[in-house]
Amino acid sequence: MKLLKKKMYIVLLSIPLVMLSLVGCGEKVSQNEMNQVDYAKESNWLALPEDANAHDVDVFYVYPTIYQGDGLQDISDPEQVEASQVPLRTQASVFADSANIYAPMYRQVGKDGFNNTENLDSFLQVAEEDVKDAFLYYLENYNNGKPFIIAGHSQGSSTLISLLTKIWGTTGAEDRMIATYIIGFSVTESDIEANPKIRMCENPTDIGCFISYNSLKDGRQSESVQILEGAIVTNPLSWESSREDGIVVPASENKGSVFFSEEGYSPTLYKNFTSAQIKDHGLVCEPADLSILSSYPIEGIYHPDDYSLFYENIKENIAVRINAYFN
Repeated sequence: MKLLKKKMYIVLLSIPLVMLSLVGCGEKVSQNEMNQVDYAKESNWLALPEDANAHDVDVFYVYPTIYQGDGLQDISDPEQVEASQVPLRTQASVFADSANIYAPMYRQVGKDGFNNTENLDSFLQVAEEDVKDAFLYYLENYNNGKPFIIAGHSQGSSTLISLLTKIWGTTGAEDRMIATYIIGFSVTESDIEANPKIRMCENPTDIGCFISYNSLKDGRQSESVQILEGAIVTNPLSWESSREDGIVVPASENKGSVFFSEEGYSPTLYKNFTSAQIKDHGLVCEPADLSILSSYPIEGIYHPDDYSLFYENIKENIAVRINAYFN
């Protein structure tokens, strides 16, 4: 079952379905076009800070599934670049007040590409190699010894955890990592067994640790392709991680959910919008108004809104962990 879910996870839609007309226009990249992306070229970055010294901390952010076609995303397609900017506004913006944002373009697997079982492993490897090359280039050429955060969502998170289980502990920068936010995918017991350098955050001020959750309605856990066997979950209202079921943290602890327009503009704040509970390896939520949530093929799975539901708590926690690092 675990292997099957890993093969399926491209169903990871992290944007509203109304966006499909925009993001389905990328050209299919041939399986043979597996040459290395040159991250020395600024054009291969979705985001680079105008002032690299604006903040004392960086964030390396990997965006979710944008390309809706088969094969790999064409990262030179202007429409794909523009579409990939949407999660920068709706997700990575949570880091903007605290960190300089570095976000590479990468040849992610298109939604339809997950159905191409013959070439899927090769496609996934291309995406992971791109993220690896971008991350190592960032560390060598942009980081300049700064503490940093790693973050992603959906396919971005799945690519990150697959990569980090292989390389974490070998980069020489591990002691500068403040936290890694693997949101919209799972960090599992087997990941930690594979690489003991990976550990989950235990409290709001813990540093050098990982955070992971998938938000949904209770009872939908078995229908989420993002929840893998042995998933360890972090509650973003308490910042405690657990393999076991946890208590309900009430909506009164939710400092604000933030939802955006389809294009990622016009943020609207809703205080005390949802509670959160770790249960059956998912994060059970009870949103105050379901009509506000983004569309998703399976009712009761709130995957597109993993960041939005806890936006202000994530934003605050970033600042708290940074402060803990420097102190």
